[in-house]
Amino acid sequence: MSETVSKSRVVAFVCAIVFFDAVGFGLLMPIMPELLADVAGLSISEGATIAGLLLTTFAIMQFLFAPILGGLSDRFGRRPVLLIALLGFALDSFIMAWAPNLTWLFVARLVSGICGATYAAAYACLVDVSEPEERAKYFGYAGAALGLGFIFGPALGGLLGEYWVRLPFVAAGILIALVAIWGYFMFPETLKEENRRSFSLLRANPLGSLISIARHPSVVIVLAALFLIQLSNHSYSSIWSFFTAEVAGWSPFLIGLSVSACGFGMAAVQSALTGPVIARFGEVKAVYFAVAVGLISFGILAVATSAIHIYLAIAIGVFSAFLSPALQSLMTSRTPADSQGELQGAITSLYSLASIISPAAMALIFTAYTDEPGIYLPGAPFVLAAALIVGAACIFAVAARRLAKDALPPAQATETAETAVAETFD
Repeated sequence: MSETVSKSRVVAFVCAIVFFDAVGFGLLMPIMPELLADVAGLSISEGATIAGLLLTTFAIMQFLFAPILGGLSDRFGRRPVLLIALLGFALDSFIMAWAPNLTWLFVARLVSGICGATYAAAYACLVDVSEPEERAKYFGYAGAALGLGFIFGPALGGLLGEYWVRLPFVAAGILIALVAIWGYFMFPETLKEENRRSFSLLRANPLGSLISIARHPSVVIVLAALFLIQLSNHSYSSIWSFFTAEVAGWSPFLIGLSVSACGFGMAAVQSALTGPVIARFGEVKAVYFAVAVGLISFGILAVATSAIHIYLAIAIGVFSAFLSPALQSLMTSRTPADSQGELQGAITSLYSLASIISPAAMALIFTAYTDEPGIYLPGAPFVLAAALIVGAACIFAVAARRLAKDALPPAQATETAETAVAETFD
């Protein structure tokens, strides 16, 4: 890379892309009930099903196109892929702001899912401009941008949606277009010519990592538990705005504030408590604790009849943030160093699959238990979420016994042994 290319400029641009991807997803959550009422006159119960299908459409496109965009960026460079994706994302926002009917909302979600699948190309930029010892720091910056986007997006959507339900999309479209213009003039190409390769659809396979990681059976069992947990957690993204509007009568602003507060609380728990808790009690106990907390939170939401119950569930539920870091720690410790990338790819693929399956299923359940005939139970999706958590705990119990018997991969086993000896003589 030329000496004139500034690493800080590349990192800032990548963080901006990651941030606005997260904002674009988050700002939709609090205003979805009113948006669907505005576009198609749908009630809360009817709108939930359509919202779930919109989320599924987005997830399918992201699942299919993430490896494709990554492959295209290896062939043509990062800059054209990211700039075109940003323009497409801005177009999606303006379509959402204008959409006169449901068909155009689905068109917008198709575009958003394709253009939102830019993480592979964006993170590849960080690898292009960094030395190996710098990458963790740069990935940390991008992770922070992602977290801030998920906190800021719902709050922005709720606040602007109080004035006009389409206003959040107008604001997002303008901001993303400005980022694209900034990138056109300021963002350099980071991929050297000699490092480019031809594009192949066979290599752009979203399930490739899952197939590769199957040679580590104990890790696969943990992945199965993680998949059920991801399915349960999508009960929030798919029906939260409809659930809180139905149970507590919350406005878009209050809905957005609750989502942002939950995101902030989980980020605080992950950053301040996860390390000390896992160091003190170990990953297995941390997983069981997080599962119990998640089960209690889902149970409260399942029978909630007021805002007080929802606030209580949020306050308890944020402590389940231990779950994913503890599971990832267990899996990485049982995966050889040369397979860590495959493991992360498998986790990402499972998350995408859960994003495809769960939102529509949770939304259909919500509609079935909030329409006029039959049992009225707005919290029914959280009953399913609780059942999935129980299933995950049972699978994890099997995995925990296997992991206790498995030897660590050679490189990690050596490191662990050396650490143990050092601690013995301290």
